Amino acid sequence: MIAFLRFLITKENIMFRQMIKKSIHKSQHCNRNWDLSKKIPQEDIDLIIEAATQCPTKQNLNHYKTHVITDRAVIEKIEAASSIMEFGSADNSFLGFDGVRGYDEGTGPTNSQLSANLVLAFTKDTPHQPSRDGDEAVRQSSETDGEFGKEADTYRDDLNQAVGIAAGYVNLASVMLGYSTGCCKCFDRAQVKEALGDSREPVLLMGIGVSDPSRQRQEHHTDSSFRFGSHKNMRTFETHYA
Repeated sequence: MIAFLRFLITKENIMFRQMIKKSIHKSQHCNRNWDLSKKIPQEDIDLIIEAATQCPTKQNLNHYKTHVITDRAVIEKIEAASSIMEFGSADNSFLGFDGVRGYDEGTGPTNSQLSANLVLAFTKDTPHQPSRDGDEAVRQSSETDGEFGKEADTYRDDLNQAVGIAAGYVNLASVMLGYSTGCCKCFDRAQVKEALGDSREPVLLMGIGVSDPSRQRQEHHTDSSFRFGSHKNMRTFETHYA
């Protein structure tokens, strides 16, 4: 009996490790089309939000705000602010595709990972912590170069690090829940601010949802004739053991 229980525990551990490994690799993929007939249950959204807001941050401070968007009208405005041509080069070769056939000059497809069932927007925040004299900002941000000097540099470093960690948590948690994801940082910030109704600077947008099983993940959500390029994995990370 004990041997049988050990067998079950070992088998369960192996399956759990395999699930984690599979989720890690799937979370690398940027999904571009979605099955919007499916709904994400609120309990899953709550868990995804927990991943976004309860991950590690420097000094356990709030370096960003998380906007959770399921309203299709708002999602469509955000996606419309992400036209590829506005941010790419003339031929878009570095983005992995040759030109934008079928589009008028100066226009192009949107980053349709933002068409997802759920969109998260990470915006800048100024971390505060209690002091003897009340709350005080512990990191300062300024759009004016040099106003806060090294303090502004520290703020930007902490912000980018915090958002990166949060996005990683959200990616993995979402995939383990059975969803697909896609990150985007190429968008018109003024338009996204307007869509969010928030004056804070948006840093990163994430689409999370149910992928369309009948389509390849690179196909644009609304324009199936357009397919995003998929770059070859050329990462050469070194691992050193001590």
